[in-house]
Amino acid sequence: MTRPASAPLQTPAHASSDPRSLSLLLAAEAVLAHLHPRAPLRLAEVSLDKPGVTYRCAPDPQALALNRGLREEVALVALARGAMARLLGLTGDAGTPGRDARALLASALRDPEELEVLGAQIAVLEARARALLRRSWAEVEVVAAGLREHGALDAQAVAHRVACAQGIRGTLLN
Repeated sequence: MTRPASAPLQTPAHASSDPRSLSLLLAAEAVLAHLHPRAPLRLAEVSLDKPGVTYRCAPDPQALALNRGLREEVALVALARGAMARLLGLTGDAGTPGRDARALLASALRDPEELEVLGAQIAVLEARARALLRRSWAEVEVVAAGLREHGALDAQAVAHRVACAQGIRGTLLN
């Protein structure tokens, strides 16, 4: 009697294992940053060469502490790479240095009750990031293609690609 050979265990690929995956992760963060036009989320550049998203300015801790909406948007964008990695079935990817969502939220929260539910707030924000990425899939793909083609995109190039993808989707749906 022959036995079927066991299939090798399928493990998720590492996030930076191929250029397509890396470009999608970076594009996810860039697109969400573009869709939330706040000062700490203004892009300077997104690059495959020195992988990462650079912003024009760092988030101000005092502004984050005083403005819940700003705090949540900055954290949501910081969670974009991890959310995209989960959508793609990849192992987690570290976000932009200095933009760790948990650290940003923990440093801005003053109320002990809010600190107790920080994990739940992170989970909700990551779920929101995944939902936004699903809705913006075309934009992410177009920005990722631009990254693979050019290696780096500035804020204007990201905005142009997002506008093109939105225009194409609007034309196709109407």
